[in-house]
Amino acid sequence: MEIRIRKLEIDSYGYDPPHTEFFISNNQFSATIDEYIDESFWVDFGKSLQLFPKHLQDEVVFPKIGIPETYNPIYLRAFVYDGSGHCALEVKIIHQSSAPYSAFAHFFILREAASLNRLGKSLEKWVNSDEWEFVFNDGY
Repeated sequence: MEIRIRKLEIDSYGYDPPHTEFFISNNQFSATIDEYIDESFWVDFGKSLQLFPKHLQDEVVFPKIGIPETYNPIYLRAFVYDGSGHCALEVKIIHQSSAPYSAFAHFFILREAASLNRLGKSLEKWVNSDEWEFVFNDGY
């Protein structure tokens, strides 16, 4: 699994969230999109991932807001997919536009819970730093 988040620009007036580029790959499929994403969403997702899973029905969703997932260009869901506690990260990336510019990616990344916990810790650390780019690669 590889994830890269790069801040492209920050609104100096504070009206808009940072414009970011998001890339994710499971080494077979990948997707990238640029979007305006408030950093608090990454912090909330990271903190929730650090405590994941609390039980076999636990799931962590990004972004954790009241908009239906079909309107979110980036949708991530960590969940337990069997009774043995094996985990996965569901990825949906939606570029809503007219043809030929629209795109949709949907794939899963199978990972141990510890890998998702490390991702969460790394996300929280990155948001609290001055770094403009986040890179997470768990090596397989």
